[in-house]
Amino acid sequence: MMTYMIDAWFERNNPYLRVIHRSTGVPIVNWQGDALNRRLQNGAICVEDFEESPSQELVKELFLLDCLEQE
Repeated sequence: MMTYMIDAWFERNNPYLRVIHRSTGVPIVNWQGDALNRRLQNGAICVEDFEESPSQELVKELFLLDCLEQE
């Protein structure tokens, strides 16, 4: 079982994507609205990557992307 859960809803007026620590419920990555739309438009993330059960590799990529953008 993965330690993290992905909660995402792309098809709404204010889309969001969260990576949540399954045990604590604490969001580790939290993108929404314009910030998420920019990542989608520039190809940093792709909606199709979320169509199947999320993999550990996808979660790692989201963590890395979030860390890179905070520098």
